[in-house]
Amino acid sequence: MKKLIVLLCMIFALSVCTAFAETPAADTAASAEEKIVLWEHMAKEVDENGKEFEQPVKVTLTLKTPVNIDVIEEADIADGYFARMSRGSLAPVTVAITPADIKAHANLNEATDEQLQIYIDTIAAQYEEGTAVSEIRKTESGNVYLAVGDTHIRSVWQIYEDTLIEIIQFHDDFEELTKEDQEFAIEILQGIWME
Repeated sequence: MKKLIVLLCMIFALSVCTAFAETPAADTAASAEEKIVLWEHMAKEVDENGKEFEQPVKVTLTLKTPVNIDVIEEADIADGYFARMSRGSLAPVTVAITPADIKAHANLNEATDEQLQIYIDTIAAQYEEGTAVSEIRKTESGNVYLAVGDTHIRSVWQIYEDTLIEIIQFHDDFEELTKEDQEFAIEILQGIWME
């Protein structure tokens, strides 16, 4: 059942994405305080006159402690960046970064509490009934993100500059997530920046 929940979370993340060209990063190990480019794409924007144009978006990762990154090349369901990131014995995270197809909000900071609750309810519906715990939180830089999960699988969502970032975390044997595991996922989220 847990594997089905993970699959449903990834399918949901990909279902809110649109296809844009991407440049995947190579497998790597990010050193402490090193900025690496995870993904670059052209985002569609609309100016004040309603005219569409494209603008480059670069997604980077900077962390205080090294992390191993394995890019998932076979993730061809939609354009974007998909990687598994790990550090020591902590539960690894799967990171999906894709163009968001949620035109109502360029980022979650613009959403009302009611709209955020709709997003949470949609994500929580992928878990066994009554098992999901959900929270609306803010990163250290003040950006809203959603955290939904149970004791074994956790999904963290953020939409910023029309880009969806989803981080799914679980141990390979679905062992219970620790506080340290969850802190690792949030560290990854807070290390991701749009330029």
